[in-house]
Amino acid sequence: MTITYITDSRVLAVPIAECNEQLVDLKNYDGILFGEPPETPLAAPHYTKMRATVLEKLRDAQKALPNGWVFRLYEGFRSLAVQKMLFEEEYARVAKRLPNAAHQTIFNEATHLASPVINLDGTKNIPPHNTGAAVDIEILAEDGSLVDMGMTAADWIRVHPDLCLTKSPCVSTAVQKNRDILLAVMHEVGFVNYPTEWWHFSYGDRYWAYISGKSHAIYGAAEDFLSSVS
Repeated sequence: MTITYITDSRVLAVPIAECNEQLVDLKNYDGILFGEPPETPLAAPHYTKMRATVLEKLRDAQKALPNGWVFRLYEGFRSLAVQKMLFEEEYARVAKRLPNAAHQTIFNEATHLASPVINLDGTKNIPPHNTGAAVDIEILAEDGSLVDMGMTAADWIRVHPDLCLTKSPCVSTAVQKNRDILLAVMHEVGFVNYPTEWWHFSYGDRYWAYISGKSHAIYGAAEDFLSSVS
C-alpha cells in the first residue's frame, strides 16, 4: 500500500481557508469518554479540546459502533510546544534505530509517527493536532475494557512502527477486524485516517482535504481559539 505522509509536499501545498469555528472541550459535554492526559503533563490543559464539528462527527461515528462499544479519546488538540517535544523525541528514537542514516532520512522517518513544527526546508508547519481537527481514538467494550487493537495508542513510542500501521502485517485477523470497524465508522462520517497510525483521524485539516479531494482545508492553527473554548 502506498502511503501519503503528513509532510508530503502535496499535502503541505493545500491552502487553508480558516472558517473560525471554535474549539469545544469534551469535559463540558456528555457522550464521548476521555482518558488521562497523554504522553506529558504539558498536554493536560488542552488534550480534550477539538473543533465543534469534529465533536459532532465523533458522536455520530460512535452511534455506529457495534456490541455496546464506545469511544475513548486519547488526544485531541495539541499545543505547538508539546508537538515540538514529541517530534524531537521521535526523531531521537529513529536516529537510534538508524544510526548511520542521514538527517533527511531520519527526519522523514520521524514524520511517519509525529508531525514536525518546522518542515525539513525550514518553513513553519501546522500539525494536524494543532488545528483541532485531529483526534486519537480508542474503543472501550461494554465491560469497560479496551477493545484489542494489538497495542494501545500510548504504545506508539515503544513498539515497532509496523505495528502502528492501520493495515498492519503484525496483527491477528481478529485485531485487524477491530481496526477495520473503527476505520469504517470514522470514514462513514467524513474523517480520514493517517495510515501509519490506526488511532489517528482528522476532519477539516490539510491532510483531510488532500485525501478527500477538497480544494482547501477549513481549519488552520487553533491556538488563538483556546481562550474562548466552550
